[in-house]
Formats: sequence, structure tokens, C-alpha cells
Amino acid sequence: MRLLIRSVVSLAVSLGLLACTQIPADAKRPEEKAADERPPSTAELLAEQDKAAESADRAADQASAAANPVEGFAPLPQGPELTPSALLQAIAQVAKSLQSQADMAPENVAQVMGLELRPDTEGRRTGAQGTLGSGRYEIAIWKPYARHPGHTIEIRVRPSEACAFAFKPLHDQLVAAGFGISKNAPGFKPEVYFDRAAAGNLGLYVIARTDQREAPRCVSIVTLEMEPRDG
Repeated sequence: MRLLIRSVVSLAVSLGLLACTQIPADAKRPEEKAADERPPSTAELLAEQDKAAESADRAADQASAAANPVEGFAPLPQGPELTPSALLQAIAQVAKSLQSQADMAPENVAQVMGLELRPDTEGRRTGAQGTLGSGRYEIAIWKPYARHPGHTIEIRVRPSEACAFAFKPLHDQLVAAGFGISKNAPGFKPEVYFDRAAAGNLGLYVIARTDQREAPRCVSIVTLEMEPRDG
């Protein structure tokens, strides 16, 4: 859905800009010709595409929220105050240990993290929330759908502007553990993808939402998923 929305918006912007460059010269008044002779520069085209990308992201977020409203979940139980380094070690330990979808069960993740993770009042998610430096953290585990053999593990740091969780230590830990790395395409939300092989032709994917695409400093969301690998 996100890719479809973004593609439609980007195509509309590109066609609009192309049309602007192809208006017949004799259709303009003389005083307009001098100002409009120069076609849009590459920087201007990229700026318009970025604006379109932001609009597409907002539309995709609204569509995603309607289908799976994260904010509609019951609050997570209160957990201990954590330091950024303690949260980093908890995430790294889980990422290194997961080998099967069964390993993503809440009780196993809690044991590996060394934290008490409890169900929310609705029984839809298991996790904890608490203070993290100048911000707050949320650790949540839930099934993407009822019959899915695994779970989604998500760690959120709020507010993102606090930059309470640095990108480089997470990057260094995962790369040292053998994870491959790639980035989201320009114009999309800044995300870094880490992946490694797991058992049974599965892949473990760690997705880090960062503050910026180039030279990221902060992480606001870390998502761990295990799915069949392509090919």
C-alpha cells in the first residue's frame, strides 16, 4: 500500500513538472517567456519529489493506522528505568539469539532480554514501557495475525527528538554479529535494514527507523521480524 501510494504521487508530480516544461512558447505573453525559458533544475525536481514523498508517507501512515492502529493498543505495563546501553544490549542479545520463529515467543524474548515483559490489559501485546535517559521506551511483542508462526518485536523510543538511542552502537553490534546492511531508497522514510539467515530458509530482519538517511545519529523504532527469505 505504501509503495502504491508513493508511486502514484511521484508519477503525478513528475508528469506535472514535465507538462510545465512543454508549454508552447507562442502560448505565452512575451514578458512571461524570459522567466519561463529555463526548465526546472535537477535540484528543483528532487525538491518536488521530496515534497511528494512526504505527502505519500503521510497518506500511507493514515492508511496503515486505519488497518492496524498501533496507538489503539492498550498501554503496556510499566517496566524498569533503562539506560541506552542496557536497551542496546537487550536488543543485540535478542537479534543474535533468534534462530526460529518459535524463539520470538514473548517468554523467550523476555528471558533473553533479562526483563519482565507482561501482557497488556487486553492481552493483545506483551511488553513493558519505562524511562530511557531523557525519553521513554516501549518494548512490544505481538502476532502479526492469529495463525502467524512467529511474532513481531518492536522497540520504540519517544520522543524521537530526544535522540535517547544512538544509531552507531546498534549498527556496530549488528554488523559485528554478521548482519548485512542496506538503506531505504531516497525520498522514503529513513530506515536502515539489517538481515541475516536463520534456520529453515528464514531470514531475521532488523529495521531501524532513523532521524535521517545519510549519516544517521538517532533511532526511534527498531522492529524485528522473521520471514522466509527470497529465493
